[in-house]
Amino acid sequence: MPLDDLVLGLQRFVDRVIRRARRGRAPTPGRRRLLVVQIDGLSRGVLELALAQGRMPFLRRVIERGGWRLHPMFVGLPSSTPAFQMAAMYGVRPDIPGFHYHEKRHREDVYFPRAGDAARVEREQAAGRRGILEGGASYGAASSRAAPTTTSSRSPT
Repeated sequence: MPLDDLVLGLQRFVDRVIRRARRGRAPTPGRRRLLVVQIDGLSRGVLELALAQGRMPFLRRVIERGGWRLHPMFVGLPSSTPAFQMAAMYGVRPDIPGFHYHEKRHREDVYFPRAGDAARVEREQAAGRRGILEGGASYGAASSRAAPTTTSSRSPT
C-alpha cells in the first residue's frame, strides 16, 4: 500500500473518531426532540415537486416512514435567514430586514457574520424568551446563543 493511501486512511479514521467524540452522549430515550432543517431559498412548491419527482430520496424516505412531517412557516417579507431563524427559535415576528442592514435606532450597520452583531440582535429580538435551542445544539445558525453546542460560520460572542 502506498504511503499516501496509508496516511489518508489514518486521517479518515481520526476524523471519524473526533466526529463521534464531539457528538456526545446519545439522547435520552423517550425525551422529545426537534429537528429543524432550513434550506435557504427553497419554496414549499419546489420542495414538494422535488419530492414527487424523486429528487430528494432521503428526505422522502424519512417522511414516508413516519414520525416526521413538513410544516409550513411564514416569517414575513422580506424573508431572510436571520428573520426565519428568530421566528422559528423564539416564536417572534422579528424586525430583521436582512442579513446586512442599517439599524436606525442604534445608528449602526448590522452584519450577521461580524462578531457580536448576531448575538446582540438575538438578545434584543428574543426579549427574554427561552427559545427552542436551550439545552440543544445548532449547526450553521445565524441565531444560536442559547445552544450549548453551536457550530456556525460567524464568530461567537
